[in-house]
Amino acid sequence: MSLGPAARVLRLIIASTTVFRKTADARYRNVSGEGIVVRQAAGEVLVLSEVGARVLDLIQSGAPVGRLFTELAAEYDIERAILERDVMDYLQELLEAGIIESAAS
Repeated sequence: MSLGPAARVLRLIIASTTVFRKTADARYRNVSGEGIVVRQAAGEVLVLSEVGARVLDLIQSGAPVGRLFTELAAEYDIERAILERDVMDYLQELLEAGIIESAAS
C-alpha cells in the first residue's frame, strides 16, 4: 500500500547535539509558565503546557537536545527513557507545525 504525498511525514534525525531555533514565522512568549505561540502566516495561536513552554525556553537559549534532557530530568520527576522519548516526540511535533527548525538550516 502506498501513502499519498499528504500522508507522508518526513522525520528528521535528531541527535543529542542538534540545536533548534524558533522559525521566523513563530512568535513565542512565556507568561507565568504558560507558553503562547503565534504562527503569523497560519493565523494560529497555540497555548503550551508548562513543560512545553520550558522546552521552548531551553531551545531559545541555544541548548542542544542533550541539554534539554539533562535540564528537564533535573526539574521533573520522570524516568529518563520516558522523558527522552516524550521530548523527541514533542520536538517532532514542533518541527511539523513549523514552530522550530534546525539551527543548521
